[in-house]
Amino acid sequence: MRFFQFAARFLLCFLLCFLAWLPSRAQPTAAVRVLVHPGTELLQIIHLLSDTAQVAESTYNAEVVRHFAPYRRHPAVLAARRLSRAISCDYPVRLSWAFYDFPDLKLATMRPEHLDGYEQEMPLAEVQAYFRQCLQFARDTRFVEFYHAHAPQYGSWVQEFEAGLKQQKLLETIDRFYRLPRHRPVALTLGVLNCGSYAMSDLRGINPALPNQHTVLVSYRQLVLSQDAPAKAPRFRPTAQTAQLVWHELGHTYLAPVFARHQPEINRLAYLVRQDPRAKQWAAARGGWSNFLNENVAQAVTNVLKLRAGTLTQAEALASDDFYIYSGELAALIEHHYKPAARYKNFEAYFPVLLRAFAKNHPATAAK
Repeated sequence: MRFFQFAARFLLCFLLCFLAWLPSRAQPTAAVRVLVHPGTELLQIIHLLSDTAQVAESTYNAEVVRHFAPYRRHPAVLAARRLSRAISCDYPVRLSWAFYDFPDLKLATMRPEHLDGYEQEMPLAEVQAYFRQCLQFARDTRFVEFYHAHAPQYGSWVQEFEAGLKQQKLLETIDRFYRLPRHRPVALTLGVLNCGSYAMSDLRGINPALPNQHTVLVSYRQLVLSQDAPAKAPRFRPTAQTAQLVWHELGHTYLAPVFARHQPEINRLAYLVRQDPRAKQWAAARGGWSNFLNENVAQAVTNVLKLRAGTLTQAEALASDDFYIYSGELAALIEHHYKPAARYKNFEAYFPVLLRAFAKNHPATAAK
């Protein structure tokens, strides 16, 4: 009898432990797809013609110029030049999913909500008016024909990049680290002309007409760094930078709901914007303190993943730089406390602990 009682208790404990383990491992994870988005290409082409953003050098540039050179005086190109101070590697390309229903391109009416603070970059009405001119550019220049003609080339980029994801096991590695579900699909967009990668955690403000998703742009220029040259055809084969771009940008998709649920604790750390001139500068450039901290946490996790993969030394992983000014110390905290066998079931369970440790390193000082 005692044996059966013991066995029953053991089985009950096992089932309870299994059920506690199950939510963090078996939650649904939305799909990740790789593509070349027409709206992103449209904006990048206009920015190339208007000389308003740095671009990577490749044979693709020559193909763009050959097709679109007669339209250098188009109202959309002239508008881009007038807006040159607001146009950068990632803005307003971040909002390019406002263009949809290719090949019959349409333009959504954007809303200021859910734009991750980037609605502060320039008045949204001004962006909307500029995008209307870009839509007219697409119609006037036969952009759809250009995109269709390059579909085989775009397809080869996608195949190469997908092969690299599998070869380096980038998605499996980041899934195992965060142990959090992706409730929304992720669109990994490849950009040959763009000079910077980025992530947008929400599509509702950009395009209310589409299902919500995370959007990430992977920049060819950042993928190849200084290897780009006018005579080279762009390729998206795996490089030393692939893990950096994918883990950092995809990290934002895991962190977005975590930050949303822990916003009060994050806001309590905003005093650092007043105490640290560097934090003030970069928080303003990234749409606020929460966005800037998100960037630093995403980079800290990326450094930890590369350290554990053996592609960074400990000194490199724990170093900060001029933009990710807190990433080194955050990486040190994460590496020390958030181990695969640690007591935290996922990164969100550990996140409040990370914030408290970070706050302890940066106590608030009395205002002078």
